[in-house]
Amino acid sequence: MLINRKNKMIAIGATLALALTGFVGLQSANAATGKNCNLKSVAKTADCDSVTYAALHRVGSLDAVTPVGGYTESQMATIVQGQLYRFNAAGYPARDLVLTETISADFLTVTQTLRTINYSDGTALVAADAVNAFDRWVVSKSSASYIAKVDKVVAKDAHTLVWTLKSPYTDFHFALAQQFLGIHPASKTDTAAKAAAYFKNPVSAGPMMVKTFTPGTDLFVAVANPNYWAKPVTKEIRVVTIPDANTRLAAFQAGTVDYVMELPLAAAQTKFDKTKFRVAAAKDSGTFMIAFNMGAGQPNKALKDARVRQAISLAIDRAAIMRIAFNGLSGTNCGMQFNTNNPYYLCSIPKSGARDTAAARKLLKEAGYANGFKLYLHVPNRVLWQDAVSIIKANLAVVGIDVTIDMVTPDTNISAVINKREWEAMWFGNNAATPILQLSNWFYPGGVWAANSNIADATLADTKKLLDEAGSATSAVVIKDKLAQVEKIAWDLSAFIPVGTRFYLSGSTIGAGLVQALMPGQLQFVIGTNPALPTD
Repeated sequence: MLINRKNKMIAIGATLALALTGFVGLQSANAATGKNCNLKSVAKTADCDSVTYAALHRVGSLDAVTPVGGYTESQMATIVQGQLYRFNAAGYPARDLVLTETISADFLTVTQTLRTINYSDGTALVAADAVNAFDRWVVSKSSASYIAKVDKVVAKDAHTLVWTLKSPYTDFHFALAQQFLGIHPASKTDTAAKAAAYFKNPVSAGPMMVKTFTPGTDLFVAVANPNYWAKPVTKEIRVVTIPDANTRLAAFQAGTVDYVMELPLAAAQTKFDKTKFRVAAAKDSGTFMIAFNMGAGQPNKALKDARVRQAISLAIDRAAIMRIAFNGLSGTNCGMQFNTNNPYYLCSIPKSGARDTAAARKLLKEAGYANGFKLYLHVPNRVLWQDAVSIIKANLAVVGIDVTIDMVTPDTNISAVINKREWEAMWFGNNAATPILQLSNWFYPGGVWAANSNIADATLADTKKLLDEAGSATSAVVIKDKLAQVEKIAWDLSAFIPVGTRFYLSGSTIGAGLVQALMPGQLQFVIGTNPALPTD
């Protein structure tokens, strides 16, 4: 629970699951340079000249509301844009460009005074730029459920924003910290044509600014923004694209990169020098899942029956998937919400998620598919995911379901599969900073997975009402009850099947919280600063 006593805002939300486990080291010399830039460095005294990040994806766009590729570009967008609130290394939204904030007694009006600050090119940042950023988010429809409670925002003057909410919104600050609310000059981004030209070489009101950026190439470089209100711990970050997990690990071991994401299991299974390198299995505030296309364009008749989707849930062996494919580094999930550091978590599916092939066969027989059917499962080609779906394929064969796996390569091509609206089923993950936001991704009109799975708004009427009530409540008991009701509807619908707790295996040669991706989903990026983001 996050309580702003001064302004009487109660922002209840489970913490980001940044639980790091399984630390080991890796052999090699430290490639990061600087007076104080090593595994023992902390943000208050760290001083890095350059840090190299080995990324899975190329940076194709720095406009967070019009992405063209994978999450790496979202990460880099966050460090070169202004933000009202920014996630700190602990995963909480902290004031960034907001200097002060007051909230009305009815929690419906939020007034923010902005810092007096210039962009990296010396031009002044004004409140109208933030209004334009919000307008661009609305038009993009990206994770629209996150801002559904916002009625409007206006610039009272050059340094004052006034937000009007439709109802109290406990996760408001979490929404403001999303990458979609990136602040850039309104005069250069208030039309699509202007924005397309501007984002080829944008200015910055974030901790870093662009130095080298050619969309879609293997190198992106950002340097410290001298006009930012705090000093970044590194003068430079270099992002090199290495799509293959084993090659990323080899580069890390060789000392040519300092931070790396999505390592293969070999990184956790080998003993290395703990004094120089750290590898961590980080549990995400997210859920591995099987998603089903609920739209009219979905061609598989069997999947249109909820009993069939429930049978698939009963037939899969969650324990085996997490034990074998993920080496036991993360656990099963028998509810929709993430189950790490979440006071509202509920194990909501039958038999606590245990496999029951007899019950699965019974449902298939009732639905008219006693002899099974064929199923096409799309999977973004990420490290470890192929192993997971191979187990699912074998599990479903036992009840007569013949699964064809489509490993989508590169993984960023999954967007084209989703947008075609003809896919049947998909392995993926759903991550969010709070349980309400995560459930909204699935079960609220405008939610990212509600949209991806083509669920009609009318189908979500009941869950929308419950999530609105939960999002406006200040009682943990009320919130838990509302979310439990959402979970019951989720099983009845079974458009999404929870499997396990999402996690990543990452490595670093420098101290935690200095230069790293951020949960959930690693869509944002942390650059430590001195002074740090406020903690009030």
